[in-house]
Amino acid sequence: MSLKEKYKKLLEPQKIHEKLGDLFEFFEDVIISLLTLLLFVLSIIAIFDLSKSLLSEDHTFMDFVPKFLYLFILAELFRLNIVYLTERIIDTSLIVKTTLIAVLREIIIKAPQLKFLDYIGVSVLLAVLALTYYIPKYVFKKERKFGIRKRRVINKRDNKKQSSD
Repeated sequence: MSLKEKYKKLLEPQKIHEKLGDLFEFFEDVIISLLTLLLFVLSIIAIFDLSKSLLSEDHTFMDFVPKFLYLFILAELFRLNIVYLTERIIDTSLIVKTTLIAVLREIIIKAPQLKFLDYIGVSVLLAVLALTYYIPKYVFKKERKFGIRKRRVINKRDNKKQSSD
């Protein structure tokens, strides 16, 4: 097979799209894997910081609550990355739960400085997040899954059948 024929075969429209898709999925996996590793390192650092604070005597209970919530946020983000790497879907309910924890953490930290209008704004934000979590989960019982990888596997299988025929 000549070089010209190889390039021609490589640049066939469906093949170049498959190869580019595979390449971008590889880079996406690398990025998500690095983010997951970074979250793991941050979790270890947060655990050491929390244990160091627990061993010192000059801290109150309210000093520990934001640190515990920060660990929960890191754990939820870690789990979100793992779900994405294994299932190739973004779990919106997990994102909303993580956001709720983050908002509650900020409320606990900044509660003494908040004014009345701040509480109204935070209440609206929490209500919207709660609706975002519960409406898709309980009102719309059937969610269609967006499976790029499943479609691609089926397409590759069909291409192999056609080439063997």
